[in-house]
Amino acid sequence: MKKIFNYVLAYLFLAVTSVLGFYVIFMEGRRFFFTLLGLTSARLQTINAVDKFVVIVLGIAFLGFFIFSESYFRKKVESSMKDLLRAVLTVSGILMFVWAGFQAPFFFSVGYKLGLPEIIIYLLKLIGGSLLIFVSSRYLKNEYLHSV
Repeated sequence: MKKIFNYVLAYLFLAVTSVLGFYVIFMEGRRFFFTLLGLTSARLQTINAVDKFVVIVLGIAFLGFFIFSESYFRKKVESSMKDLLRAVLTVSGILMFVWAGFQAPFFFSVGYKLGLPEIIIYLLKLIGGSLLIFVSSRYLKNEYLHSV
């Protein structure tokens, strides 16, 4: 029964990280490419062609992310729940870094003035991704869990 519960939890984590991954890869990734094209003042025909190509590339990237996550979570749930939690935190931390990377042109482009809330939200994504990866690599190891 516990093994079934672990697999249900693994696929629940997969669903959550997939929704976050879909948002980051498709929505933020597409906006990233539109921002880059806007900074280069490309023609409308070029923007339409690049948009169609980017949607295909981002779709393949999301499919690869989903297949990798499903396989990674399934392997980790077979070993232990702690390894599954470490895997979920690591994947989520990487997604936070990718999200911040996709938003970088907005914040560093010429002529875009940042407000304090925008700076705080951007830095929170970087700090959140760092903390997720730090916690998963540092505090979820065997020697730390037995001492708690």
